Amino acid sequence: MINLNDYRKNIYHNYGIKECPHYSEDGVIEKIFTEIGLEEKPFIVEFGETRSLGTTTRAFRIIYLSRAMYFVGSIDFYSKILNILDVLKTTFLTRNIKYLKFLMNMPFVFFVKPENIVNLFDKILAKEFIKRNNIDILTIDIDSYDYYCVKELLEHEYKPRLFIVEYNPNLPIGLALSYPNVGALSLSSNRKVYGASYLAMNNLMQKFGYELVYISGFCNLFYIRNEYSGVFTKPDINKELPVSKKEVIEFVDLYCQKGFRPSWLEEPDLNEEELRFFDRV
Repeated sequence: MINLNDYRKNIYHNYGIKECPHYSEDGVIEKIFTEIGLEEKPFIVEFGETRSLGTTTRAFRIIYLSRAMYFVGSIDFYSKILNILDVLKTTFLTRNIKYLKFLMNMPFVFFVKPENIVNLFDKILAKEFIKRNNIDILTIDIDSYDYYCVKELLEHEYKPRLFIVEYNPNLPIGLALSYPNVGALSLSSNRKVYGASYLAMNNLMQKFGYELVYISGFCNLFYIRNEYSGVFTKPDINKELPVSKKEVIEFVDLYCQKGFRPSWLEEPDLNEEELRFFDRV
């Protein structure tokens, strides 16, 4: 069986004008699809994405000239200009004018909520002639009610081949906790108040037929449909999660862009009141 930790590598982080934030996931994504294959017309979806080439999904986007659905709550004019330059630079680096089609497939503005996400997906997939189980990668990173968006999609039979979800490493591993659904806002200024715990996400994904195959440190959980689960070894969160500040910095220095630090690194540990803010799911 394949241990995806052996394939950590940054490959495409400098294809844009500005370096792409990364966690050495390029090599992992490349290896996954080498093993499980992909759809005839590659397609990816990434929540909370302002980059025309994608962030987590960048390797797949570039390798397979993939179509994408990238959306975010807001995009400023500066980001739009950078996105055009990103595509032009990629076209120059690859010497392949086919990448110019990305100019017609840019991120768009949409404020996603659990109540509207399925309707958005239905409209986009109908336009692209994509079925619910023919998405190659779906990744969610909105730092709030991610859990409830994932739950809505799974309950409506959206079954991407690779489902990447962000988790909050600062929440207790043994508790299934999620940032509350729409309408609830934390009164805490602590940046560790976001997202869902490992157990919450893992329980949900397993319930709908997904197997965990990779953990990118304190950031993302990679799940593939159970039909592919015999290909890769299953990671152990107790071994993969950087717990102390020192361990987080060591992971960042090994696998992330130079000088990067998580925004929550200097924040205090979550207190009892902050933990009570989260839903038990």
